[in-house]
Amino acid sequence: MSLGGTRVNAELETILNESWRAVEARTDAISGTGIQRPVAIPKDKPLRTGRIGSDFPVLGHLPNALDVAASHALADLARRFGVLSGKMEWSQNAGYTPENSSRSFLDGYAYASLSGPDGPILCEAPMAGYMLLGPDVHYPDHRHEPREVYLVLTPGAQWSLDSGDWFDVAPGTMIIHNSWQKHAIRTGDTPFLAFAAWLEAGPRSGISWA
Repeated sequence: MSLGGTRVNAELETILNESWRAVEARTDAISGTGIQRPVAIPKDKPLRTGRIGSDFPVLGHLPNALDVAASHALADLARRFGVLSGKMEWSQNAGYTPENSSRSFLDGYAYASLSGPDGPILCEAPMAGYMLLGPDVHYPDHRHEPREVYLVLTPGAQWSLDSGDWFDVAPGTMIIHNSWQKHAIRTGDTPFLAFAAWLEAGPRSGISWA
């Protein structure tokens, strides 16, 4: 899918900037610490890091996720993302395969990139975009070297850190994952939508199932 055009590019820049402002206005739900948006590391040429598609089964849950998010904190951010979501490229980590991932997870997950090595706003880091999970999906324990931040837009999901107890997250919750920290997500009856970003450069293939 082409994302060419000054208007679309400006809209992508706007939602990326608004997403980071929302992150900077909050603190981590566990530690209480905040973060600042990292300075972008330039990149000259795009590098495809994911499996691109417009027919991932989970995309059927996007309208419901947007409807749910519209009645909670960060509703304006969800609305703006909804306007752009049909113009964006959705992908999955190419390292997630039927050999190492459940079918329910592969059918229930996709990521829309805003910035990173594969664009559309080209940079080495930070890699940022929106992640969608369907209902009743388990994103198992995994870890990676770059630190990561999540900003939750929908209710009903739970988090686990370092293989610990599950805890609820609400719209507006911000979670920071430290380098190589184990983390997992599971959803309930409703789909899950969140802004997600790696703060440092790193390949998506570097994710390790913990």
